Amino acid sequence: MKKTLLGLALVALTAPLAAQATEGNGIGYTYVQLDYVNLSQSGHGSVADGGSLSGSYEFAKNFHVFGSYADLRSNNDVDTGFDRARLHVKERPWTLGFGMANSIGSRADWVTQVAYTHDRYNMRLCWDDGCVRGSDSRNLWAVNTGVQGRVTDKLTANAYVGYSNGGKYVTGNVFGDFGLVYAFNKTWAAHGGVHLNNDSTQTYGLGVRASF
Repeated sequence: MKKTLLGLALVALTAPLAAQATEGNGIGYTYVQLDYVNLSQSGHGSVADGGSLSGSYEFAKNFHVFGSYADLRSNNDVDTGFDRARLHVKERPWTLGFGMANSIGSRADWVTQVAYTHDRYNMRLCWDDGCVRGSDSRNLWAVNTGVQGRVTDKLTANAYVGYSNGGKYVTGNVFGDFGLVYAFNKTWAAHGGVHLNNDSTQTYGLGVRASF
């Protein structure tokens, strides 16, 4: 997966050089979105799940700002070396970012985004006779670029690749971000997406979007 994502990143960085801007294509960047989120890891299944509230606001012809807040929970059995214990984790990351979209056709935009994420989590490791608690946080920076386009009049898709610095205790990684939005009308739509890291973790989202 790592080599595949690196290859996609190279394509994503070079393709805009050959793209010719065209007329606007009706893709909007002002919305509010509510998702169910599931974080999983290859070989381990589901790691955490919860909800995410996100939104974006288009403040000029080619620019938008966006943000999100998530509340994720996990409960997993762990081997401490002496006996089995239960690890409870609450993770509440929030993100703020800035994006630029340029038309590359009558139905597609080339999108580039930068984002900052503050990821805070609380942990509780419990045995039969008690628990140990702790908390920590990390700061992440990420940049991604790729295409968002209207597959049909009602279906919009995006395919981005990017890089994150990883934050405290974690090395940086290349990622892919893919999504689909199906519009029922001008306001309401269903959303589905997946965020793939080259560290073998995947984040899936499924929810509803209101566009304005």
